[in-house]
Amino acid sequence: MSRPQQSRAEQEAVAYAKRKREEEEDYRKATEADATKGEKLLQQGQSHDLRLALSQKVDLGQIAEVMNASDEQAMNNETLEARRKALAEFERKRVARTIAVPTDDRQVKMELRKHGHPICLFGEDAGDRRSRLRFVLSKMAMGSDRLTKPGEDKDVSMDGESSDDNDDEEEFYTEGSEELRQSRRHIAMFSLERTRKRLDKERKECNEDLAGLRKRRLALAQNLSSYSVCGSQVGDVRPLGRALFTPDSSSILTGSWSGSIMLWSAPDFQPQRTFRGHTDRVSGLSFHPQAGSVSVDFASGGADNNIFLWSLKTETPVGQLVGHQGRVVHVDHHPSGDYL
Repeated sequence: MSRPQQSRAEQEAVAYAKRKREEEEDYRKATEADATKGEKLLQQGQSHDLRLALSQKVDLGQIAEVMNASDEQAMNNETLEARRKALAEFERKRVARTIAVPTDDRQVKMELRKHGHPICLFGEDAGDRRSRLRFVLSKMAMGSDRLTKPGEDKDVSMDGESSDDNDDEEEFYTEGSEELRQSRRHIAMFSLERTRKRLDKERKECNEDLAGLRKRRLALAQNLSSYSVCGSQVGDVRPLGRALFTPDSSSILTGSWSGSIMLWSAPDFQPQRTFRGHTDRVSGLSFHPQAGSVSVDFASGGADNNIFLWSLKTETPVGQLVGHQGRVVHVDHHPSGDYL
């Protein structure tokens, strides 16, 4: 920033601080004047009441009791009002913590404009603006039974009434297809069989001798402590997004941000084959549980919104799955090998 720009910024800051001091001083003087005027009016009213009481020979003790009772009632009312405001503020903060506020600053500005508030205040950053939107939405929620999420509008029926009440009264289910039902049934039966085998194995381990279990664990720990790096290799000109061993551990498959997939021999790291099909970062790789004995050995997903199916014998994909609206971050096979 140049010196003239700094001076102009300093001048604006000094002018803003001066205006704030003047406003505070004017507010203090106005408050003092109102207090002085109120005291004079109160004294005049008390003197008038006293003269009226003397002229009418009214008992001053009774007047004092009535005035004390009125003061106590006013104090009680003020205390109740203060408590009510405090409880309302606590409830507003509780509601504010449950409201979902967008993190994108552009969406925050759009929501503020939508509700009739300025999109930016002096000295306000993105975090302050997001907090202000949360405060606005919490105040709105305190005045209504239901609040729409940011960026969403309530559905309005033909007669002008909101349809949210009708949605809350009953549950609605979308009927799935027959293929989906059969797939879920197959997955459930497959999982139940695997669960039965796992429980049988755990029951046998429960009856195992503690000394034998301890000996086996010590041997495993000793074996793991001897692990060391046996080699390294530069996988691509761009970072690698994914790497995994083939099911038989004889090779390593890597996916790069350049979009290429490479197969390396293990442990000498010699390139064996390059698979090309993705046009953007490869972030997901998954081998079929029966890779080597099926036509599709592995699947890949990338930032080009595509999923490709591959065979280890060819460098081009044998299949493609489309339909994603965004990047495919991860892919994985079901243990049965029938689903991806």
